[in-house]
Amino acid sequence: MIKYYSTKELDPKLKSELQNFINVEFGDVPFVKERVWAQPDYVFVKYEGDAIVTFYQVIIRNIALDGKSYPVAGINNVITPPPFRGKGYSSQVLRETESILFNKLQCSFGLLLCADALVPFYSRLNWYKVDTTLYYDQPQGKQLYDSNVMLLTPSSQERIYPQHIDLNGLPW
Repeated sequence: MIKYYSTKELDPKLKSELQNFINVEFGDVPFVKERVWAQPDYVFVKYEGDAIVTFYQVIIRNIALDGKSYPVAGINNVITPPPFRGKGYSSQVLRETESILFNKLQCSFGLLLCADALVPFYSRLNWYKVDTTLYYDQPQGKQLYDSNVMLLTPSSQERIYPQHIDLNGLPW
């Protein structure tokens, strides 16, 4: 069963459980520890019985692609706890919730900041890498992101390849 929640209405117990998974997965990563990150607006969770088998978070924001503003679904913290890995749960949730991002949440695109090792995984789910300059905010000012940027477009829309992206806020 897949459920999604507004993080404003998230049960404190579930919020704590998800944060624990995030801390275990990314808490020691220098890139993560050295930055201030956006807080998610939504979380999608897949359960098997009472167990969380995978989840991801979404930040909804208007960003600038080549100077034009678009509402996007920023995807972050796609996590499958170790006992449930290798069973296709993340792929399933990302595929099955895509229509919610574009239809219900009315985003024009999905955008994620991606580690090299995960580009093939997301590519299989119709995400595509764009060679772009991407800027994000930090307390000390605008920063240049120097790794992989991936976009997802609705199936009815042509892919775009922006030269410049500004997240207009903190990264996700």
